[in-house]
Parts: sequence; structure tokens; C-alpha cells
Amino acid sequence: MEYIEPPPVSKLDEEEPKENIRKGLIKEEGQHKIVIQKAQIRDVEEILELVNGFAALNLMLPRGPQYLYENIRDFVIASDRNVPVYSLTETREVLHLIVACGSLHVLWEDIAEIRALAIHPDYQQMGLGSKLVEVMQEEAEQLGIRRLFTFTMTEDFFKTLGFRRQNREELPPKVWGECSRCPKYFNCDEVGMVLDL
Repeated sequence: MEYIEPPPVSKLDEEEPKENIRKGLIKEEGQHKIVIQKAQIRDVEEILELVNGFAALNLMLPRGPQYLYENIRDFVIASDRNVPVYSLTETREVLHLIVACGSLHVLWEDIAEIRALAIHPDYQQMGLGSKLVEVMQEEAEQLGIRRLFTFTMTEDFFKTLGFRRQNREELPPKVWGECSRCPKYFNCDEVGMVLDL
């Protein structure tokens, strides 16, 4: 069984690493076995590592463990079944490197937000982002949601999926409640985008 060491804990006098995303034992191109599924409690640490690695680069909002535990049902993950990470002692279950994640957060009866969409750098340009959004869109439709929105710094990516740019003042008031708790509230660099289902 292969084991991936956790990243070292930085000391107070050391500079923080610019990128803190776990490097997997990546197989050559074409040897990936990607599985997409709903996240479970056991996935929280890896999701935090993936999301906060991008947050450290100011590419997305950071998330804490409490947020993940409270919203774990919102998350979808993609893992590479050809990259085992570790086995839980009690269950002997082999876990695999989480290479992508995203969440569908319902805000009101007719609108949900796509949040925390992150793809491991070694797995980008493989269509995982599109596939995760497709899975979340299907879930939204099953729930009866009529509109998806996201705040993003990757406008072109969401345009390819049919999202259109929307001015903040045109978004529903419920969205603004979420914005008021955001650390970027007074200096937001993200674009609002909407998709009608």
C-alpha cells in the first residue's frame, strides 16, 4: 500500500508555503480512475486541504472544519482510485486522493449556489470541473431548484457551461445575506454568474 505523508506543519518563524495542496503519487496520463460521489465526514480533512490550498493563493474563499462538517451534505468529490492515500485502522478501508470538490448550497426555494469548486493542479484540464458542475446541476433539478448562481474569478469557465454574468444588484436579496458574511465584502474581486435551469 502506498502512503502519502501529510504536509509538514510550518513553524512560526517560517514563511507560509505559497501552495499547500497535497501532491499525490500521480500516475502517467490515462492511468487515472476518477470516481465522483457525495462527500462523507471522512473526506473533510482532504477537502479542507484542497480548498484552503487555493484560498492561500487568493483564488477562492477559505473554509474551516466547522463549515465543512455543517455542510458536508452539500459537497461532491472526485477521487482518483489509482492513488491510495491511507487506510483507516478500524475499518481497513483504503481511501483515495481527493482531486476535486464542489458544493451545491441551497439558499431559497428557487436558487442554489455552487461553492468551493476546486480541482487539484495535477488534475486540471481533464474536464473534472465541468463534470462536478453537471452533477450538482442534476441534483439541483431533482430538488426543484430553478436557478444556480456562483461568485467566481473564472468567468470564462462558467460561461462555457451556460452561466451568464449578472450584476450584483440583480441577484436575489438572499444572496446578499451570504455576501455580508464574506471577508471580501468590501473589496470583492469575484463575478456573479447565473444559470437558469
